[in-house]
Amino acid sequence: METNFFADNKTLFIVFHVLSVVIGMGSALMSDILFTFYGKDKTLVNSEKKTLSILSNIVWYSLIVIILSGVFLYFSDAAKYNASDKFISKMILMCVLLANGFVLHKLVQPHLYEKGFLKFKNKKSLRQIAFASGAISVSTWFIVCILGVLKKIPLHFSQFILLYVGFIVCAVAVALFIEKKEFEGKR
Repeated sequence: METNFFADNKTLFIVFHVLSVVIGMGSALMSDILFTFYGKDKTLVNSEKKTLSILSNIVWYSLIVIILSGVFLYFSDAAKYNASDKFISKMILMCVLLANGFVLHKLVQPHLYEKGFLKFKNKKSLRQIAFASGAISVSTWFIVCILGVLKKIPLHFSQFILLYVGFIVCAVAVALFIEKKEFEGKR
């Protein structure tokens, strides 16, 4: 009798997958909320920097578990997932999260802790990248979570992607507007 390890353990993989999405999304959301809260005085103290760094690490570890458990889930019924617009959409959004996280981690985070990051005009472009990336992160995590709950998406793949891109453009526009209002006229 042939056994399929992935299909036999699907429930366990789903538990790890859902928990890691909840933890990753929660940490990303808390990171953005705390960054906004901490940034009100235009300075990040060491404890705030450490908190943001810990949350960033939790998001990365969550993404690793999401990917591993997702691969195991995929192999439990690859044919079904290959034919699913929902699955393909989630994979695209996961790639967006990974790319966005890479930008935040490599481009923004090293400068985040510099003294003038939240104060000076010469840091504006990095601040804008940080705000835009935060908007992309929160929006994408939110949509990934919704996709996970839905049995299937009521749209074709191309319609979903167009809707997602429109949503992200709006989220980034709002984030850049907030950055401009918050830091306009600063040194």
